[in-house]
Amino acid sequence: MNEETQEFMIIGKDGKEQKCRVVFTFDAEEKSYVLFSLMDEAGNEIPGDISAMTFEYDDNNGEMTNLMPVETEAEWEMINEVVLTLLDEFQEEPQLITVTDEDGIDQACEVIHTFSSDQFGKSYVLYVPVTDEPIEERDIFAAQYLSGNDGSIEELLPIETDEEWTFVEDILNEL
Repeated sequence: MNEETQEFMIIGKDGKEQKCRVVFTFDAEEKSYVLFSLMDEAGNEIPGDISAMTFEYDDNNGEMTNLMPVETEAEWEMINEVVLTLLDEFQEEPQLITVTDEDGIDQACEVIHTFSSDQFGKSYVLYVPVTDEPIEERDIFAAQYLSGNDGSIEELLPIETDEEWTFVEDILNEL
């Protein structure tokens, strides 16, 4: 396997070598799996399904060895579950809230983290204004919040003490 581009070769059903690109690897049920897409002669991914094989990892050279077809329907079901779970995580929509500033102007904001404190008995939210800027370039705001029955953020409240601010800043620095 080429580690930089994460590509490897397999022998196709027609007996010819087929270049493949690693999508991701994972371990489950005491086996290692590679999910991959097929590539054409020009090095472009061929649109279509992603496939999977089992492999062993060679600790000496860091390569995948002993690539083997997935054997059972149960394995395919597990692989499909892993793929669907990952897709859900990557496609999760951001949680949006509306924040009203001191001038009464509403601003759409994206929640970046929520957490609670047993010490203060409160829940807190970190959020950024919704803009076209990369998230790293936006100002991060914090507030305590009251949650609704469904766990959603119902009402924002100010953070009241210096001790709370220190706690919130420590959480932010850990992210």
